Amino acid sequence: MIPRIISPILIVSPRKLIPIICVLFGGLVSSCSLTPPSPTTDAEVFTSATPAQTSVNNTVELLSSDSNRLGLCFSYPQGYTQIPYNDAVEIVAPDLPDTNTKGLFWLEISDPFNRTAEKIADEDMTFAAGVDVGRWTVTLGGEQAVVLDGVPGQDFQRRVYVVHRQTLYVLAFMPTRPENKAAGDQMETLYTAITGSWAWSPCSAGK
Repeated sequence: MIPRIISPILIVSPRKLIPIICVLFGGLVSSCSLTPPSPTTDAEVFTSATPAQTSVNNTVELLSSDSNRLGLCFSYPQGYTQIPYNDAVEIVAPDLPDTNTKGLFWLEISDPFNRTAEKIADEDMTFAAGVDVGRWTVTLGGEQAVVLDGVPGQDFQRRVYVVHRQTLYVLAFMPTRPENKAAGDQMETLYTAITGSWAWSPCSAGK
């Protein structure tokens, strides 16, 4: 009777070390059993490398000093950073891997010169000739606002126009329509959190 010898053989591939168990009969290989490691899909690799988006339920309020100075209130996603922006405010999303692009919000405040939000949005549309700009309306603190999505600039922007007490407020969000989906998700998170919590002073508790 020929003795059977079970011998582990290590096969080296360019990517992984895969153990193969072979049964030897008198020095001849009879059969081998391949035991590969659990596969990792490309989707699993991408998910592990990309930080999860902050839920819009986890928010922080605009600093009270800025709220009192600007006469408005809103909340933004937790983990995002509030920084000074001229006489207004800017919110920046966390850094993303392998890109300099990330979600960004800033507020522009000016005199509307007796123009409505609709009229100002119409005028800004003339600077976007040849670009398919989306348009719809939302309500901010009880005031009707006009949204233009895809306005050209440093990057494509979503701009929200509202006039309150003879003051024009433009809420600018960037990037819209980005090549980097994670940055676009950050922008959408900012937009949802800020427009959904917007209020004019005096602000109620929790705003």
